[in-house]
Amino acid sequence: MTETLDDSLPEALVPYLLTEGQGQKIVLFDQLFTLLTTGAQTERQFDAFVTVGRPGQAVPAHFHARTNETFFVLDGEVRLWIDDRKGVRETRILEAGGFGFVPRDTIHSYRIEKTARIFGVTSAGFTDFFRAVGRPTTTPGIPGPGEVHIPSFAEMGSRGAEHDVNFVPGYELFD
Repeated sequence: MTETLDDSLPEALVPYLLTEGQGQKIVLFDQLFTLLTTGAQTERQFDAFVTVGRPGQAVPAHFHARTNETFFVLDGEVRLWIDDRKGVRETRILEAGGFGFVPRDTIHSYRIEKTARIFGVTSAGFTDFFRAVGRPTTTPGIPGPGEVHIPSFAEMGSRGAEHDVNFVPGYELFD
């Protein structure tokens, strides 16, 4: 059994344990994403991570052609928008214990409404986008004002295309 002593993750399929706050930390927008396991540890089966943040702006609307995504709200409140472009178009505020599943090809966005912690599981490789456009950090917790990292939309678009994050310019969120 491997017990990690820092925030790095193993590079292979081996058992390991993390304590609260451990995992690879990446700041993206005004949120901290802590990667708990990725494709490297799961033989490309899935990624798992925790997101923490305060109320802020909605994440730009996007979809994934190959990636399924989950939102399980551990604490706080999160508004989730989903649009499968086949008739399912809904928005809802998920409170602690609330869950949302977003299958591939579904346009979606979310916004933290009340300081929140979200547990996510996705198809493997999704967290490579966080690594590509986010800023690594060793600081746990919600990023402070000086720690916010907002990449340009052009960078997010080009790097997103490489990592199955397809932004939908001009998409209007609905109530």
